Amino acid sequence: MLAQRYRLFTQTGHALLSRPAKQPLRWDANAVCRNCRFSAQRSYTSSPPTTSLGEASPTTRVRFAPSPTGYLHLGGLRTALYNSLLARQDGGKCILRIEDTDQTRYVPGATESLIRALDWAGVKFDEGPGIGGPHEPYQQSKRLELYKKHAETLVEHDHAYRCFCSPERLSLVRLEAQKSGKTASYDRKCSNLSKQESQERAEKGESYVIRMKVPDGKTVVHDKVHGKVEFMNKEVDDSVLMKSDGFPTYHLANVVDDHLMGITHVIRGQEWLPSAPKHVILYNMFGWKEPSFAHVPLLLNPDKSKLSKRSGDVNVEDYRDKGYFPEAVVNFVALLGWHPGSTEEIFDLDGLTKAFSLKNIQQSNAVVLREKLDWINKMHLNRRAETKKGLLDMAAMVRPKIEADLGPLEKEHTDEYIGRVIDTLKERIKNVYDVPALCGYYFKNPTYTSEESVAYLTKVGAETLLKVLPKALSELKSKSDMPLEKEEAKQVLKAIADEHKLKLPVVMNALRYTVSGVKVGAGVPETLSTLGRKCVVHRIERVLEQLA
Repeated sequence: MLAQRYRLFTQTGHALLSRPAKQPLRWDANAVCRNCRFSAQRSYTSSPPTTSLGEASPTTRVRFAPSPTGYLHLGGLRTALYNSLLARQDGGKCILRIEDTDQTRYVPGATESLIRALDWAGVKFDEGPGIGGPHEPYQQSKRLELYKKHAETLVEHDHAYRCFCSPERLSLVRLEAQKSGKTASYDRKCSNLSKQESQERAEKGESYVIRMKVPDGKTVVHDKVHGKVEFMNKEVDDSVLMKSDGFPTYHLANVVDDHLMGITHVIRGQEWLPSAPKHVILYNMFGWKEPSFAHVPLLLNPDKSKLSKRSGDVNVEDYRDKGYFPEAVVNFVALLGWHPGSTEEIFDLDGLTKAFSLKNIQQSNAVVLREKLDWINKMHLNRRAETKKGLLDMAAMVRPKIEADLGPLEKEHTDEYIGRVIDTLKERIKNVYDVPALCGYYFKNPTYTSEESVAYLTKVGAETLLKVLPKALSELKSKSDMPLEKEEAKQVLKAIADEHKLKLPVVMNALRYTVSGVKVGAGVPETLSTLGRKCVVHRIERVLEQLA
């Protein structure tokens, strides 16, 4: 019977998982990536925790634990969102924890940037930095003594050991392994030291790290997404738990904190699946009950390469700065690897909370398509445009962009006016930032000198303008004390067409050129009404002067 194949991209992006029929998902050491012929040269196995927690419950506690190494990645927002949704479903708690133990990668100000981006997206936390909670501090660099105590406990119980190997020796070990075609893992030399010798060398001030002592056998991690995945322990490295600088590694710190903070579900990126057996082993060493794991699929570029900073816009701030709505970005990332079980695709946060389920997270990696985000953003733009408040909020959002692109606005360009512009253009735009880029004529007089305007004038014809504009000017001035409504604009256009025996599209093109200088935009009656009588009259007079 042919084996069923399941693709899993590791941090290197290679497909190295297989699942023989009716067998656990296995990390195959001898597998060769079908995509690029990369050889694993290593085998892991991951399997379900001995406990199988369900979905959210009144005691659900989840955490988002980013490292302050830069901006919030799109994948990070998705992880934070999934955790938040699970907690929100029935009154659980979502915790923000800053994992800043890798001081070599720490970026000053990154924590504040992460919090601002999460706040912009509407992802809220119940405990964390600046919020407080029963497990403070929520910054790992302020919990070092706690990790040291737990690492020493493991050493005392022979679940870990001090390693005194120098960086030079470790480099030689890695080099020799590579030469022989083996996985570059520690050779466990220091695991053979007696407790007495280890203690004496430590007391003399010799530099050391603490490594976990991986037991024989295999480790099985139950994953809510990938099911039962097996890891052979002989292929799991004796990873460092405490570094020589007194800081813990991710493996120790996240397990200790997740247990002490009562975390029931660990939802994180699929790239952490190879580390899952180490964490399950640590839970067993401490005698703790492990949480329920869910490793969500990776995000890929359209060419199926892993989404990275070199791929373009990957940070949440990039999308914010390009005018996307927070609810649209959240809606978009929610659908990257999860489906609602229906045809519905447009959700606000409340809708996502009701629809979300770990059961509907897919195994296959998710492709990030800007076109899909644009469509979702347009749908949310239309939703906002249904209310006056929504229009005013969009106006306030786009005003700085309009002024940055076009210069200071006139006093008549109020938020109410900008809201009317957006309402007029809503079927033509996908993003409110399209307004100044595509339709600057709502705020500044056309110059008529661009290549597009010159070509449009040739199409419309000066003779047609000289026929149409005087009549339009007369009609509009006759009601100078009244707002220009769309219906009146339609009547004016029809009256001109009837008087000069012209087709209505010819008349509309003449007015469109006059008020905008471009041939693409909203309907002519709607455009004239939005610009207002005073502005339209002024532009007609201006074009007639140029034609004189």
